[in-house]
Amino acid sequence: MGKSEDKNQSSQKRIMATVYLRSLSGRSLLQEGIVGTDPKPFISSPQTIQRVISELKKRGFTIEGKGVTLSISGSPELFEKIFKVKISIEEIKRKVPGQIPPQLRFIYHSSKPVMQLKELEDVIEGIILSKSGVPIK
Repeated sequence: MGKSEDKNQSSQKRIMATVYLRSLSGRSLLQEGIVGTDPKPFISSPQTIQRVISELKKRGFTIEGKGVTLSISGSPELFEKIFKVKISIEEIKRKVPGQIPPQLRFIYHSSKPVMQLKELEDVIEGIILSKSGVPIK
């Protein structure tokens, strides 16, 4: 287990995050979590969704998926620059029976657990890194 500090290696990885949008109802998916199976209380206006997508794309992020939340990806350096945070990537090798070589997993940490863009606070509740996974190359 070790922290990956090599900037060259880091710049080739893309990490993902979930963008929590402000809902029309005023309810907070970020604060409440998933409650039941009805997503309607957490839906944002189409204008909010488009504005956030446009602004994040302008800043260099890729939109990977959209729904009640948005999924975005970018390099660790992009997250650090835009959100003024420090991103660390912990690599964990895990032995899986019958699988050689060991499975390599990554855990991403941000110096701020919930990231925010001052310019978009009116439409974004917060942005949280996806903690674990395999980086997108």
